[in-house]
Formats: sequence, C-alpha cells, structure tokens
Amino acid sequence: MLSAARAVISISLLSLPAAVFAQAGPSEPQIIAAAPTAKISIGSRKLAGQMVATVRVGDDGRVRDVLVTENTTESSFEPQLVKVLQSARFRPAIDASGQRIEASIEMKVELRASTGATPKPVAAKPDPQLTDKEKARIRAMKCSDFVWEWELLRDEADDAAATEFMPRIATAMYAAKRAEAKEYVDAKVWKASAKALKESTKRCGDMPQAPFWDGVFKTVMDEEVPN
Repeated sequence: MLSAARAVISISLLSLPAAVFAQAGPSEPQIIAAAPTAKISIGSRKLAGQMVATVRVGDDGRVRDVLVTENTTESSFEPQLVKVLQSARFRPAIDASGQRIEASIEMKVELRASTGATPKPVAAKPDPQLTDKEKARIRAMKCSDFVWEWELLRDEADDAAATEFMPRIATAMYAAKRAEAKEYVDAKVWKASAKALKESTKRCGDMPQAPFWDGVFKTVMDEEVPN
C-alpha cells in the first residue's frame, strides 16, 4: 500500500558536547551500516515491499524523528520499520565550516528474504557523485578529523569499522594509487587496511593538525604493504 507523508515520530535525546576541532566537510549524514538496528517480527507475513522516510539526524548521529513518506509493505510492518530507522546510527552531517549539524536524509528499508528479520536502512536516493565527494573530503582531513570519525565508527560498528564508507574509500584511494604505479597489490592492501587504520589513529593522536591522507595514512600503508 502506497502511503502519503503522515506522521512524525520524535525521540528526545541530548546532544553530545561540541568537538574541540571542526571536522572536514561539507558532508551529508552517512549511515553506519554495521551498527546494530532493531529486528522485526515476521511471523507468517510476506516479506515484500519497502518503506521510505525522511530521517532527521542530530549532530550526535542519533535519529531525532522519522517522517514516513511511502510504505508498500504490509501496513502492520510500518511501526516496526520505524523502529528500525529510529535505532539506526549515523556519522552526522558536517557543514561547509566543519561543524557537525542536524540534517535530514531520505532513507528506505526493504523487506527481502535475504535480510529476514534484520532489514538494514539504506539511502533512498543515492548520490552518484558521493564517492568523488568523499575522496575530496578525505584528502582535506586533518588527523583530528580522522580520529573523531574513526572512533565514532568503531564505537558503533566495532570490528567492522574498516568496512564503513570513509575508511573503505580511503583504502580504495590507496589501492588506486598503487595500481597507477603498476603495483598490483590490491589483495594485500585490503587485507592490511584494518590494521593500518588502527595504527593511523595512534599516530594521529600525537599530531592532531597533521594531514591525515598525505601525512599519515599513505605512510602507514606503505609500511604495511611494501613494494
């Protein structure tokens, strides 16, 4: 059943203290894919359709409210899917001045046999230029930017932090750099990335204003994946 926008479900949450350092931006909120979310109760119902909603994300990365704009699943699934979105965690939006801000993003949750009782929210309208924008943001990052974001991802995604968007793109950038030099070491690069990201965090802690990409990460990866 297709439904019109009709309800805002709010959650009252306290914001975290403002960061000492501004972050590299601008950037829209980014879903932390490996963070746990609420499960749904399936019973004998058919897994089909999707729910689309506008999700307002606070400057602490937690969902403030959910506005349902479309639901093609069984109507009884809707409250559960709203809870899935409410439980999602995000890297908050960052404005052009580098401040974390509250912002909205269109998200969808699809019901499929492959995800069963644990459907994962994804962007409803993926930005085709998002990867290029993220590469530019990573190149502009200082060590303080990286440490803040990596620790946020690690807290929410645990051992899967290296597979989240920012670290995954950083690793892909390094793999591309080696390929341009005719060094075909992709498998070794991806195997080493989790360890290299952790080591980069340690080194960045001693020099928060150093450039992350050119100053630390490439150096660490060169050490982990020699010629």
